Amino acid sequence: MGVVGAGAGLIALQSPELARLKADWLSTRARRERAEAELTREQRLFEAQAGSRRDLEAAQSEAASARADAEAARLALEARGQNPETAGALLTVRAPKSGTVTAYKIQPGQGVEAGQELGSFQAAAAAIARLELPLPAPENWRPGALTEARKGDGQRWKARLEGTPMTLSADTRRLSYRLRLLGGPLPIPGTPLEVHVPLANTVVLPQSALQQVEGIWGVFVKSGEEAEFRPVRRGPELGTDVMVLDGVKPGETVVGEGAYLLKSLQIKRKSGGEDHDH
Repeated sequence: MGVVGAGAGLIALQSPELARLKADWLSTRARRERAEAELTREQRLFEAQAGSRRDLEAAQSEAASARADAEAARLALEARGQNPETAGALLTVRAPKSGTVTAYKIQPGQGVEAGQELGSFQAAAAAIARLELPLPAPENWRPGALTEARKGDGQRWKARLEGTPMTLSADTRRLSYRLRLLGGPLPIPGTPLEVHVPLANTVVLPQSALQQVEGIWGVFVKSGEEAEFRPVRRGPELGTDVMVLDGVKPGETVVGEGAYLLKSLQIKRKSGGEDHDH
């Protein structure tokens, strides 16, 4: 929804409660001023022996009570984050820091209650992206290499590889990379990103072309009218495709559709005619 600066107004609320508290503060302040003026007058009369001690003590008591009420009204406003001098019925919710409003959970004109969630605000920005890749590691992808990352809405960043992982992550058994996003505005933490990765120069086949015979992964490579089962080293999956790291050379013809039928025929021949699937 866009980055906003610290102190920027996010939501304006019309608050009857604040209006009442401001009215209470104005009323108690006026009462305090009257009580203090009356106390000053009674002190002068008493010092001139024109007033009684009882009237002076009554004025002192009224002034103390008025001060206490005015202080309570002031604290009631300040407890809600309001300056009594500038407070009013309109309350503006402001951004605590530079950041992004990730969601509004109210509509214009909607009534809200105390404690109700109005939306969500993200103050931080993500400068580092974590990328997990299966083995084998991309070739010639070394620290400092530049690539590109993008968000689902099309926003893009240059991304610099921070280091090459030496071990597999414990939870996924994949290589974990760190990429520093360059340029801005940066995404909020947790935003899914797509990263361009320079994969190894190898053969990519549909997953249906790879069959497992007696526990060994392989493909059926055409040679004339025949198709020979050849063991391969299976690499990472790429959606509906899979990388083949060894066993097939570029330019060779591999059976895609129908590879499962060839597997069944081969198993039949090895088992003397019975169809067993290992």
